[in-house]
Formats: sequence, structure tokens, C-alpha cells
Amino acid sequence: MAATTMTPAHRWPARSICSEIEPASAGEVCATIWPTRSLHTRVRWFDELYLWTDGFEPSPVQWSRIQLLGLQRGLAMLAHEEAEQVGVTLSFGTVQKFDERIDAQLRAHALVAHRLAVLLRGSVELVRSSYRIRAFVEYLRAQQISVGLRVTSPRLAMELSAFALIQPDFAKILAPTSTHGDSWDNLALEARVAGISEQWLIVAGLQNQEQIERATHAGAGFGQGNAVRPAQKPASGGAVARSPGAARTTRALSRTRLGLRSS
Repeated sequence: MAATTMTPAHRWPARSICSEIEPASAGEVCATIWPTRSLHTRVRWFDELYLWTDGFEPSPVQWSRIQLLGLQRGLAMLAHEEAEQVGVTLSFGTVQKFDERIDAQLRAHALVAHRLAVLLRGSVELVRSSYRIRAFVEYLRAQQISVGLRVTSPRLAMELSAFALIQPDFAKILAPTSTHGDSWDNLALEARVAGISEQWLIVAGLQNQEQIERATHAGAGFGQGNAVRPAQKPASGGAVARSPGAARTTRALSRTRLGLRSS
């Protein structure tokens, strides 16, 4: 999802995060929260901790360190009751390089880790060990952590190999830029081809009511964006508003994995 200088965000100097071995030039790592809400009810799912850089282009290793920071901060948000659920992104490369660090962070926050949602992303062609990625996904599910796919391609159908690899519980994709109805109508069809129900599809970047209506008509279950709920600056201390709907969504998702229907 696009972020601008106007997006409310917490900012860290890049030099304080990136490794001394690969020092970053002057720049900042930025974090904001995008609430994920149902497009059909007032239920709030997870708050996604979204990170980006301003003023420099990170290397792959630096991106991994930034994602590890996101995981650390997301777990801290849960531990300090700043959110009911938090979503963070990890790339396939980060999982392959730093799986032990990820495991250590999850173990250190074992009491709240089940309230985490992990969005995986990346190119399957660059994955060195498919077995390692699948094992990581099963490890997350053993911790009752929801696993999603962050689709970076314009269409879901362009990442069928990634869907096949991780078999996600949900997927997130940016809203189509085209105003043609076909671009939206294909969302539900491509989601089913990819192996997930459109009710577990998150459409991000919804900026106006027309886009919300198109996403709803397409059957997408959840949305993100200024038209759904504006971005929020991560709390630096006290708790933010919590919603009991998030917990209900988690329980419903767990039932979905078991092939059961929520009441």
C-alpha cells in the first residue's frame, strides 16, 4: 500500500537499524498501522504494522533486518496490549536467512504470539528450499498464527505458485487501478482458483466509496485504506482501541482451517 510523507508514522534513523556491515545512508525507516476491517460488518481484524523506507533504498539484507524490526515491534504491541491482533510481513528471503531469530522472537513472546498474523511474500523462483518454507508455515500454524500471502503482482493468478507453496489462510492484494468491472469481478474467481475463499481476501489501498462498493460486490471479505479506516501512528505508550470482533475473526479462521463454518 502506498505511503506518503502525510501518512502518520513512527520514524527511526536507518543507521540505528541496519547492520554496521552494510551501513545505510541518511534516511529513515517508517512504520504505520493500517486497520483491517470487514467490508460487510463492523468487525475489525488485525492491525497491520506496515514498514517502508524514506530517503534510501535498502539492500535485501537490510530489508530483512527491517522486517525483523517489524516482527519485534508487532510482538511488543501485543505484549503491551496496544492491539488485539497485529499483522506483519516477512519475505521468503528473510525466513530462509533468519529463521532462528524469528523463532527466538516468537518463543520470547509465546503468550501473545497466537494473536499474530504473518503475511509472507516473495518470488517462488528465488526460494532455495521449498521444504524450508513449508516447514516454517507449519511451524507458524502450530503456534496458532494465521498465515497469509501478500500478493505483489497486479493479479492473484500471477502468483499461483506462491499460493501452492504456502497454502495461505488469507491473501492481501492492492485494489485494481483499472475502473473496468472485469478487473474487480476477476478477484473472486482468481481467489477460488488460488485455493482460498474470497471472504478471506483483503483488498488494500481502498481510497473511495466506489472502490469499497466494487470490492464488496466482488465478494472480498476485508479491506484496508483511507476509505475503510485511515492509517494510524503506532502507539508509543498507552493502548489503542481494541475490538472484540478481532478475536471472533480469529476463531472463525481457525474453524475454517478445520473445514467448519462459523455460526
